[in-house]
Amino acid sequence: MAKLIDNNYSQSDMFDEDILADIALRRTIQFRLKFWINICKNPVSHGNYYWNSSPEHRLIAMLAISSYMKQIPINLINENISKDLFTVSMVRLLTHISERKIQRIIKMGVDRGDIELIKDKPPQYQGTKQLLSLYEIFEKSWIDSQKDEIKSLNKKY
Repeated sequence: MAKLIDNNYSQSDMFDEDILADIALRRTIQFRLKFWINICKNPVSHGNYYWNSSPEHRLIAMLAISSYMKQIPINLINENISKDLFTVSMVRLLTHISERKIQRIIKMGVDRGDIELIKDKPPQYQGTKQLLSLYEIFEKSWIDSQKDEIKSLNKKY
């Protein structure tokens, strides 16, 4: 489909910023459509389906992965939490869902082996290598596109 989009424009159009923005938007929409189709093709029990079933699920998964990679944003960390852990209160600050629903999502993540309870009181969690691997496999095409973008930027400079 990308060729179809590109065929709509001539070579001289490639210097027009509005046309480049249109091509970028079309490619992004195409990429995201493929992304969501791939999610919907997975069985309900699959991690990709589970962690993308709501914005809150996705946020919790990203906090879990960020905690595993020791990169929780500093503005979410208080003095009792390290940057390699996340809490229910962090999620509560970032969403409008109830604490009970947050706890259910996290508990299911723990039961799946995607999240690990690190400290009990107050409960502090971290993502697992299993969740990171799931994310890396699922987002491979996006990660590859970002690597290609970085390579092209490096060639320019």
